[in-house]
Amino acid sequence: MAMYYQGSFARLKEFWEEKGRTKSFEREHSIRLEGIKQIVNEIRTYLGGRSVLDVGCGPGVAASLFPVDSTVIGLDFSISMLRSAKSRVTSLMQGSAFNLPFRESSFDAVTCLFVASDYSNKTGVFYEARRVLRENGFLFFSDYSVNDEHWKLKRAIRPVMGEKCTLFLRDENSLSSEMRKAGFEVKETKHLQFSTTFRLEMYVRSEDEMNLLKMTNRDLWNDLQRCIRRKKIEREFILIIGARKTRE
Repeated sequence: MAMYYQGSFARLKEFWEEKGRTKSFEREHSIRLEGIKQIVNEIRTYLGGRSVLDVGCGPGVAASLFPVDSTVIGLDFSISMLRSAKSRVTSLMQGSAFNLPFRESSFDAVTCLFVASDYSNKTGVFYEARRVLRENGFLFFSDYSVNDEHWKLKRAIRPVMGEKCTLFLRDENSLSSEMRKAGFEVKETKHLQFSTTFRLEMYVRSEDEMNLLKMTNRDLWNDLQRCIRRKKIEREFILIIGARKTRE
């Protein structure tokens, strides 16, 4: 089973509901957990004692690290993800990031962590986040950087094997511009970097695939060999902090 989305938007929900997908996603948290902890540490002071909507909460790993005195609602369109999150997040709701099931000005903060890369058009996510935020509320948006080594490798290798790897990554300038258009003042942008254990099976699945890569793209094969030797892969996440502007 492919470990990334390969279909159209209409099939995205079906993909995440696929049998076993939630558990495998949860197991993969080890390759991003250090980055998630860094993100939460960066935004912790904004969340304490406040009402927080975690859009695309997944299995609730990030939300479980939020301050204990914050009131958190986790939202996801995947029932299987919400079932997995039950042990970590008290309040959960099914819904879409593009049509949040909440009234205007309902939350002090919205977090959207590693969600928007599933969508080519992220504008609706930003507009909906602004709608449900109270005046002076904050949006904390994080995603994989275009320089993230894990996704650079995966997005390059899997097409060599005849598979699509649909992940829509944007640089910080493009994302910040979209947030501003949606009515946010971009307060801060950070690049969070860390190393994690390299697992070859996440990129090639057999000796035949490795040989194919060596024959068709020697530079990419060499990149993979360097990761194998150092036993680490370098990760980079983007964190953008936006404050809700009052429209005139």
